[in-house]
Amino acid sequence: MKVYMTSFEIKTYGPMKYFRLRKIIEEELRLTGLTKGLVTIHVKGATPGLLIFDEEYVQVFDSFLKKLVPVTGYRHGNAYEHLRSSIMSTTHTLFFDSKGLRLPPSYEVLFVETRPVHNHKRVLHVIIRGI
Repeated sequence: MKVYMTSFEIKTYGPMKYFRLRKIIEEELRLTGLTKGLVTIHVKGATPGLLIFDEEYVQVFDSFLKKLVPVTGYRHGNAYEHLRSSIMSTTHTLFFDSKGLRLPPSYEVLFVETRPVHNHKRVLHVIIRGI
């Protein structure tokens, strides 16, 4: 078994903006030459989110999350960002094969910026294990 790790930065803006990662991750998989295994995606930070989702339902999820965790009503100024992030998670592990991620074609790996920022840099780590 071989193991590869890579990191990359994305520039984000927010709040609640979604950034597609599937093509980036599948390109990293292709570069390794591995034919099957596991890939772990981790986004660094206390407030971002990481989703594996059918793109058709992203807006439904977004509306639900905004109603579930509103922006106002907390003593801590950005508590809503932390709560939204904890609901989404910051790490996911997926199977892959020689064709790419083992996900339906309509699914996307999404980074979610929960903070109201502009031109913010986020670091993502990708750990690939396979044969």
